[in-house]
Amino acid sequence: MILLCVGCALPKVVVLHDPLTAAEHNDLGLAYERQGLYDLAAKEYTKAVKRDMRWATPRFNLGNLAYRQGDLKGAERHYRTALEREAHNADIMNNLANVLVDQGRRAEALVMIERALAVKSEPAYLDTYRKITTPPLP
Repeated sequence: MILLCVGCALPKVVVLHDPLTAAEHNDLGLAYERQGLYDLAAKEYTKAVKRDMRWATPRFNLGNLAYRQGDLKGAERHYRTALEREAHNADIMNNLANVLVDQGRRAEALVMIERALAVKSEPAYLDTYRKITTPPLP
């Protein structure tokens, strides 16, 4: 007995093109992060990275997100990658210096914050400098 299946074809798979730009994914990530939706924010930042591998901002934002969540190694990795893309970005240097000092790597942190301060003098950078150069309490 042969069964014929009329109209039994495999469903066609529709592939939708992601219409958002890297900047739009990054902005969406920022919106999610402000709402405390960190997993969604990370996904959007990652999509932004994939859209534009040369752009430092979504990697910087991934670093900020990792730092906020206590993942110092992840934050350091993201900041270093962002810094490879924008070698003179003092904000990235400042944040990386904070991560380094939080890991007890004061000498590296000091080099990084001095690089940031050589680019521009910002109150936040001076706060980081003091954090690095002030001996911890016993």
